[in-house]
Amino acid sequence: MSVSKCDLFPDEKTLGTIFSGVDLKPADCNIISHTFDTCTFSIHPEAAALPGHPKDLLVRLEASSGRGLHQLAAIQKLAQAQLPDLVPHVVVVGTTTTEDGRRVEYAVSEYFTGTIPLEEVWDALGPDDQMHLVDSVASAVEKLQMIDHDIHEAGTQPGHAPIGGPRSGDFPEIKHLLRGILQESEPMSRNYTLREVDGGGVILESAFADIGRAELTNADLDELKRHVVFCHNDLEPRNILVRPRLAEGTSPCYDLAAIVDWEMAGFYPFAYEYGLKDNVLGLSNLSLSWYFLFKKRTSRLLPHNQCHSKLIQALRVISQSKRRSMTRNVGVRFQEKWVAAHSLKPSLDIRRGWVRKADIKAPVNFTKADNENLELEVLRELGHV
Repeated sequence: MSVSKCDLFPDEKTLGTIFSGVDLKPADCNIISHTFDTCTFSIHPEAAALPGHPKDLLVRLEASSGRGLHQLAAIQKLAQAQLPDLVPHVVVVGTTTTEDGRRVEYAVSEYFTGTIPLEEVWDALGPDDQMHLVDSVASAVEKLQMIDHDIHEAGTQPGHAPIGGPRSGDFPEIKHLLRGILQESEPMSRNYTLREVDGGGVILESAFADIGRAELTNADLDELKRHVVFCHNDLEPRNILVRPRLAEGTSPCYDLAAIVDWEMAGFYPFAYEYGLKDNVLGLSNLSLSWYFLFKKRTSRLLPHNQCHSKLIQALRVISQSKRRSMTRNVGVRFQEKWVAAHSLKPSLDIRRGWVRKADIKAPVNFTKADNENLELEVLRELGHV
């Protein structure tokens, strides 16, 4: 993979700090993803680069931004303690400086050798095998929800541990979490307001009448806080690793091997994670069958209280209001076309999320080429190519 000189990538100075005394070169690194501020790569040397640990390691670099890879590593360690066979062990976390003077944080974790991302094989699996994998993930979600929330912040009184995580920030109450989401948005793309009302509740209202609003009473907010659990918040096929297994017949079979990319994780009501699924369909998740199965098989983990539906509605109001003014955003335009191409509409039952339109033949799931062609169509419409 080519690496832009503007992007963050491992140089000899960085590698020398992380793997002191080991002759590793940038060419020895398998770049998985990179941006201006982040880089993820793996190394597979002939001998272990860190004594006492496997040869195959995964490294995350991140330009220091105040969000803290140390905090992310701590969250991942919580998950690893609960799911020791499914969450990569964090080996070391530290800070260094690149050759061009950029201060970066790094986190090294064990690499699951012999695995592949689920997104590479999902569409080739039969219904039973897909169900098997989704149920394995749902079981992992249920176990993660058993993590004691109060250990998130040592020394806090029971019931007073913060809500959120390293990426969203920590907040004392649900209404402060919603306020934090509002403040993260670009001013021109907010298009909604959040105001407190008598009695301690909040109303989150879109500037667009057709999008509507969500209202949570003080009792709703208290109930949501009582149901805060550990959430991954990005359980999509690209973050799920599977390992092939021998089975009778010719169809490929796989078992869940690992869950990776914990940067969105933290402590939230499960309605938060469940509702995010609706907002990212057609963006960071392009598998409709995965979406439907995940929602179906994890719905039992979503409490029945109405306050959870209200939180999902609040997330929908935020997402739709932000997108409404982003008419020239490639991702927003792509998502609109992708949803339309799959004949989807929001269900009247907020918990169900997206559903197929009635009396319309369901289209075949998009292939990678279909998605690439749709993206090219959007880029042409916006004059980028």
